[in-house]
Amino acid sequence: MRNVSSFSPKNRRAVSQVIGSVAILGIVSSVGSVILFNGMDSISAFTYDLSFHEPTKNQIHREGIVFEHVRFEPNTDDIIINLLNTGTVESTISTITIVKIDNQEIIANWVDVDKIIQVKDSQQIILDNLALGTTWNDVNYIDKEYKISLTTVRGNFFTTVASPFNT
Repeated sequence: MRNVSSFSPKNRRAVSQVIGSVAILGIVSSVGSVILFNGMDSISAFTYDLSFHEPTKNQIHREGIVFEHVRFEPNTDDIIINLLNTGTVESTISTITIVKIDNQEIIANWVDVDKIIQVKDSQQIILDNLALGTTWNDVNYIDKEYKISLTTVRGNFFTTVASPFNT
């Protein structure tokens, strides 16, 4: 018979589970610290870089205007536009342009408005005497769509499409 030797527990050499866990914890925490501090340095550098930008440029992205309602006054060539400021800064509407979509006829060309709309407030803009030569009830204007664009003093523009009497 052969002499089969078996490994006895006395001859085994290995790292205990406690020592292995402590070693892995040390490695993970040191690598994690390096990643954490690099990330914090990057965030700090980005914040520092943002502090040099002009505040008015940052406010451009904070403007938000919603067209609540556009009313074409019957038997006139007047338009009443209700706007809502949904942004986080005060907005000043500088000009409004209205174009008839089907033939690109300019109804109102860069009409100066100069209306201030406070944050979470609404404002009504009345455009009268648009020099249509007729009224919105005319067959050339009643069933058409109009693109209404407004520009703010910061250079943003907002646009909607409307038609007289919701046709």
